[in-house]
Amino acid sequence: MAPTAGVATALLLASATAASDFADFRDWHVACDNLRNCVATGGDGASQGGYLAIARSGAPEAAPVITIAVFAEKGVTFTLRFNDSALPGLPRGEFEGAPDDAGGYRRIVLSESVSPDILIASFRKADAIVVTRSGSPGAKTSDPEKSEISLSGLVAALIWMDDEQKRIDTVTALIRRGPKPASAVPPQPPMPVVVAARSAGGKPPEKAPAVLMKKGRALCEEEEAGAKLEESYPLAGNMVLYMFICPDSSGAYNAHYGLLAAPSGKPQAARTLSFRWPVQIGDTVPDDEDGTIVVNPAFDPKTGKLTTFSKERGPGDCGTGEEWVWDGKAFRLVLLKMMVHCRGIPYDDWPVLYRAAVK
Repeated sequence: MAPTAGVATALLLASATAASDFADFRDWHVACDNLRNCVATGGDGASQGGYLAIARSGAPEAAPVITIAVFAEKGVTFTLRFNDSALPGLPRGEFEGAPDDAGGYRRIVLSESVSPDILIASFRKADAIVVTRSGSPGAKTSDPEKSEISLSGLVAALIWMDDEQKRIDTVTALIRRGPKPASAVPPQPPMPVVVAARSAGGKPPEKAPAVLMKKGRALCEEEEAGAKLEESYPLAGNMVLYMFICPDSSGAYNAHYGLLAAPSGKPQAARTLSFRWPVQIGDTVPDDEDGTIVVNPAFDPKTGKLTTFSKERGPGDCGTGEEWVWDGKAFRLVLLKMMVHCRGIPYDDWPVLYRAAVK
């Protein structure tokens, strides 16, 4: 799936140090970032069921973290079992789980109380995890009362993860385990570093001259009365950020913007800001190869951080989200999340495809 126009930007820079990728196996989606940190997710939160996530750092000795998220209203408890109830690994009893910020999902980190090896051995034999909900006295029982998280495709997803993390035939592999020691797993690639410019002071100009407005409208490629200057902020390096909204190309839940930067007091010298991913994301081909249009941007002048978020549909459970940091000359990518399937999984649990340290 190609990301929505504007958020997806130019494919890669020549200096990219590592690739990121994702793949699908039946009911499971798995993705790895540029440090070989990976996460596999399965299930359908869109049907108010739940999902399972198996995350693992790319570090040679890292253990998998296995979390189940169940959609359950406040006051509702739930039980977990495999479709073959004789299989071990899932905790017994009724649980409330830890709520998320939105209050919709309740989470249990299964690997905190059960060995990941036991869990994965049962995952390989079971077809699904059955979730059964019940309401406490006076509480409403969640709908549906019973749901399943499919395990179809999980084994293939974990083999793919093992391969991406260079664990095949080592004692650390989740599926295709072998005799090689953990030291045979290569160390993670170095994390890219972005040096953030110091926060800027002062106030942006209250009015923009005609020459700046003309550049903004040309950037949006819209009629003269279309694009308009929505916001402006001071940037470090004695620069000013101008954010032009492009209403003709915007949609119901995706607002497109073109961004310009100009030296303070010299708006006529404004230049177009380009937003490019410094890493290849599998075979993903961006719609906007110039990277000059971003979607749903929000800028924090205190941190110099710009966030962008492209929704594939209204609920915002799929799409692309980025964080960019101003380094004095350009905005550099420091975090990229992407969820290619609209399955009700909240943004916090989307796979990370790229990350960089900020200094």
